[in-house]
Amino acid sequence: MNKYAKLLLLAGCALCLLQIWLPAYYLTGDGPSHIYNAQIVHDMWCHKNTAFYEHYYTMSYSPNPNWLTTIAIALLLFVVNGVIAEKIFLSVYVVFYLTGANQLLKKISNNEGPSYWPVAILLFVFSYVLSKGFYNYSFSIGVFFWVIYCWLEFMEKRSVWKAFLCLFFTGFIFFTHLLSFGFAAFTCAALAFSYALAAGASDGWRKAMGTFIKNTVLLTLFFLPFLFLMNWFTEKKGGMQMELTPHLYRLVELVQFKYGVNVTHKEDYFALAAGTGLLLLFCVALVKFKKYRAINKYDGFLLSFLFVLFVYLFFPDSFLGMLVLITIRVQLYVLILIVCCIAYIVPEGKLKNAGALFLFTCFVVLSAMRLQCQVREGSAVADIVSAELYIKPYSVVLPFDFVPSGKDQNGFLIADANWPFTHVSQYMGMKEPLIVLDNYEANMGFFPLQWNQETNPYYHLNTGEGMEAHRPFVDIDRYKKESGVTIDYILMWCYDQSFLGDADFKKLYENINAGYHLVYTSPTGRTILYEKNR
Repeated sequence: MNKYAKLLLLAGCALCLLQIWLPAYYLTGDGPSHIYNAQIVHDMWCHKNTAFYEHYYTMSYSPNPNWLTTIAIALLLFVVNGVIAEKIFLSVYVVFYLTGANQLLKKISNNEGPSYWPVAILLFVFSYVLSKGFYNYSFSIGVFFWVIYCWLEFMEKRSVWKAFLCLFFTGFIFFTHLLSFGFAAFTCAALAFSYALAAGASDGWRKAMGTFIKNTVLLTLFFLPFLFLMNWFTEKKGGMQMELTPHLYRLVELVQFKYGVNVTHKEDYFALAAGTGLLLLFCVALVKFKKYRAINKYDGFLLSFLFVLFVYLFFPDSFLGMLVLITIRVQLYVLILIVCCIAYIVPEGKLKNAGALFLFTCFVVLSAMRLQCQVREGSAVADIVSAELYIKPYSVVLPFDFVPSGKDQNGFLIADANWPFTHVSQYMGMKEPLIVLDNYEANMGFFPLQWNQETNPYYHLNTGEGMEAHRPFVDIDRYKKESGVTIDYILMWCYDQSFLGDADFKKLYENINAGYHLVYTSPTGRTILYEKNR
């Protein structure tokens, strides 16, 4: 990698960090929920407000995946507040992601000349997955790079230190996200196989078979403890519960790089250009692969690509008894494995470097578009959080988000391709102890913090589509009767009179006006707070 490529990578990293630190809040769909839950976990560790929280929540110590974000941010809260903790966590994600990808791509690249190819990975740092607030999954992709890099290093020269790193990153990726753990296991196994084939062609098959058996046994030892935990977790959820069906429309979405779009549909054209350019270069790689039939030790990446493509095209979005969103999550891995295949198949030269620079240009343009929206999002979050000054500590708050895409102070939509404001009200639980009822994360069953059954609003409050619908469906009286909990405040974001056209919501609105009174309206009119009549 030449000095100009290093400068581009550093510039790209700086642009990523700018997107995190420039807005007052780096808003994502589930991000506020992660911070809110981490704050409660932190307080319970410190024995602060424990009696208040324990009436609503239970700490789970089961070794489930998806723990990374909550635990990491709860630890950061010992030194900084929630908003800064989130930004530090995401900054670590960016650096960890880019350094891991750079190490891996440098190692496997066809090094016949100066390469710009590692800068192509910048395109995937900020994806739809991250903008939805799937922090654990996003971080797990960065861990994936390190798992594969350490495994390659270990196969080439075994040592106790390299074995420890392999085991460490294997455990790390398991407790970050189960899907990435599965992909990492398959990719490592595929590379062990391709290493053996390449060694057999050059050093003799008997020696290669011995090396393959040793590598396979060691790889099994690295993954085996976590495979047991994975089996325990999936059985607890009732097994896979899925039926394989072809979803060929996902190929079109792959070309579009549909989930490279973060916040606005203005990004669509540049995401399409990036997806098309990357797939065209991959076609060149396949022609090269077909022309030069010699076995390459990195052909395991191509095997892994075929496996992940199969998952992408045939797996349903829901299995394990929950909505996994395979389409959104796996598209990233298909494209990242294409980047890896191009790295080792296509020789360094003008075509490969031009492709890298083209993808870098797409990344810069997309980043500029996102920054404009993120600054507007930060201002809108401040409008919502301003209501916390009128909420007493130790209160229960029911938020209604009527426009999850968000509106700016002039009434224009902020994020027409996403719903970043879905859980934005949970930012209010960072300064004073509050129970914010749309805490979906505590209802999932595999995060550290979980609702108590008797006070869980997803069981006792929701009706129909529930509190997170655009026109909320809840039964406040039933929640009081079944849980004994009084909802102290109701927060409305972007409400207008047109929602009264829905009969169910009109009835709810009448109940609110009968039992609550208005205590705050933000200067822009977007945030409205009602307090329970005493």
